[in-house]
Amino acid sequence: MIWSSDAGPEIPPGRPQDAHFRGNIVQSMVAYATGAFGEQKVPLQGVSRIIVIGSDLMMAAVKAARRAVLAPYLRADHVAIASINSPMQCMMKEVCAQCLQNHVDPVTGREECIFSCFNQDQDIDRVDFPHLNARLRQNTVQEKLSNAWLDHLLDGLDLTHV
Repeated sequence: MIWSSDAGPEIPPGRPQDAHFRGNIVQSMVAYATGAFGEQKVPLQGVSRIIVIGSDLMMAAVKAARRAVLAPYLRADHVAIASINSPMQCMMKEVCAQCLQNHVDPVTGREECIFSCFNQDQDIDRVDFPHLNARLRQNTVQEKLSNAWLDHLLDGLDLTHV
């Protein structure tokens, strides 16, 4: 396990084969592929499937890097999956349409909308990350207000924040 973080305290490795990397995920993947962490138990060029879970901007960066800076280190036939955390409301699978996500066929450019709640794990090459980012930004004010209200409620209580 390579713990990669841009900022904050270093994540202490819990096992001898684990490591921490200071930088973004693409830099971390390049460092791993070039042997910066020592012997590779699983060489990156042997990986046939990549599952990317994180912020929309981080997943978009991995999508772009796969065909650029990471290309020399990846199998040409690898599959990349993005685990999309799109806005959802109903939690009932395809009812409210809050989770609609734009997909673009990488070959034809044809666009289609899909229900992300039906399948959050999507072909990274089809995900329209600018669209996802815009959808996620719709909730930013409510999220900030909720966080401020929770901080207000917990202020003065002897609780450890995580």
